[in-house]
Amino acid sequence: MKKTNNKLSVSLRTILVLSISLLISSCSNYDNNDLIQYVNKVKAEKPGKIDPLPEFVQAKMFTYGGLEIRDPFLPVVDVEVATKRSYSGPRPDANRIKEPLESYSLDSLRMMGSLQQNETTWVLIKDPDGLLHRLKVGNYLGLNNGQIIALAEDNSSIEINELIPDGNGWTQRKAGMAISESK
Repeated sequence: MKKTNNKLSVSLRTILVLSISLLISSCSNYDNNDLIQYVNKVKAEKPGKIDPLPEFVQAKMFTYGGLEIRDPFLPVVDVEVATKRSYSGPRPDANRIKEPLESYSLDSLRMMGSLQQNETTWVLIKDPDGLLHRLKVGNYLGLNNGQIIALAEDNSSIEINELIPDGNGWTQRKAGMAISESK
């Protein structure tokens, strides 16, 4: 029985070796005559002629005649004259330390409710990060120097006074915020 298995494995090996050698030999008979003809044709051609570079034409001189008109990159208002003028309107306190909610726009803040502690009524404001802040009349919030100036009688809304720069100074603008549905 061993002899037949051994003979069978030898014949399988022989068939396998023959089939591999047949595959390898079939790949080597690739007809590349067309490639050889093309290479010979390209080599036989004369080198091509390269066109000369075009002549450089000198640009005509141009003289800018707008030196007497206003420079569009300078401010329209003379800064030195404008700063020397006395401004008597409202202005933000430059020495005041900014409060945490002054780094958010008013439309990104949400009034969540109010609470009363002793004689002080507080409003609860939620910032975009989800933190809850406790504020009262006089505190600041928003990007435009907004200050809480009043609280509604039913504690459902606040009135805010903002200072907006208008080019000549500052303009006061009223804004409000009411208790909103939680998101």
